[in-house]
Amino acid sequence: MRSKPLYHTKRGQAYVGDSLELLAELPDNSIDLVMTSPPFALLRQKTYGNVEENEYVDWIKPFGKEVYRVLKKSGSFVLDLGGAYKAGMPSRSLYNFRLLLTFCDEIRFHLAE
Repeated sequence: MRSKPLYHTKRGQAYVGDSLELLAELPDNSIDLVMTSPPFALLRQKTYGNVEENEYVDWIKPFGKEVYRVLKKSGSFVLDLGGAYKAGMPSRSLYNFRLLLTFCDEIRFHLAE
């Protein structure tokens, strides 16, 4: 990789940066595990840059495509997504289900719970 790790051990390295830029530096089928907890589609805007639920799937899909590209066929992708409520309604948003379906149907991930 061109980027320098924040730190490294015998077991691996940790990088800090834009995930799409860092993933672009990795070769295809080279990673065993991607574990992340990206910004959630919350109603309140956060300083770290979350997007609204109606934009969320399109916002995160490029990341999912890059993860799929770099994962080994035997690799795993662990994605922690929090829930959110719909604006002005006492009902939950379905954005995380839309994301799951998009990642499985369009990117070809497989769901394992």
